[in-house]
Amino acid sequence: MHPSTRLGILHLCLGVLVFSLQDAIVKRVSGAYPLTQVVVVRSLVGLPILLALVQHTVGWRALWGADVGPLLWRALILFVSYTAYYMAFPALPLADAVALYFTVPLFVTALAGPLLGERVGWRVGWAVLLGFVGVLVMLRPGSGLFEPAALLSLLSAALYGGSQLMARRLGTTQVAAVMSFYQNAVFLAGALALAALLQGLGIHDAAHPSLSFLVRPWVWPT
Repeated sequence: MHPSTRLGILHLCLGVLVFSLQDAIVKRVSGAYPLTQVVVVRSLVGLPILLALVQHTVGWRALWGADVGPLLWRALILFVSYTAYYMAFPALPLADAVALYFTVPLFVTALAGPLLGERVGWRVGWAVLLGFVGVLVMLRPGSGLFEPAALLSLLSAALYGGSQLMARRLGTTQVAAVMSFYQNAVFLAGALALAALLQGLGIHDAAHPSLSFLVRPWVWPT
């Protein structure tokens, strides 16, 4: 195996580990803090790290020389994706929310043909179809056990899959650090704007735990 391949696998495993820890933390605080506040804190923590990473890899000037339009569109899609994903946490067991989110490869494979023009063989096509049948088994639509919040995890997976295909195209002209910086910036701006909108509309509570996590007023952390 080529050394760069091993390094790529290591980075992917580390990334999945960090995301898993993040999911557990968000699940833990979803009953006490609002989603917008969680995303703002997450983004503020990531901001200096990403700035240092951009400076180390390509320099800060790359942020202003980038083609901002596609980067912002991808970041906005990811903002909606992560918002839906986190909203599912209070209403679902963490294992179920993550399992449904892990349908991302199915969406990536299904969309690779129409969006990237990549050929998907019939064996892969059948595998994807069987994967979505498994998703229906997990969702149990029409039964008394169906939880609508499960659709949030699926929506998140579909949007994240689309963003991954966008990243494949953008990766030919943009470095990962620049894409991550714009993603983090949109997360920060989007969460602040959403919190201000909910505050202005006077929406502070909701019956469903997913909506309550979204609209809950900000609180001072312990």
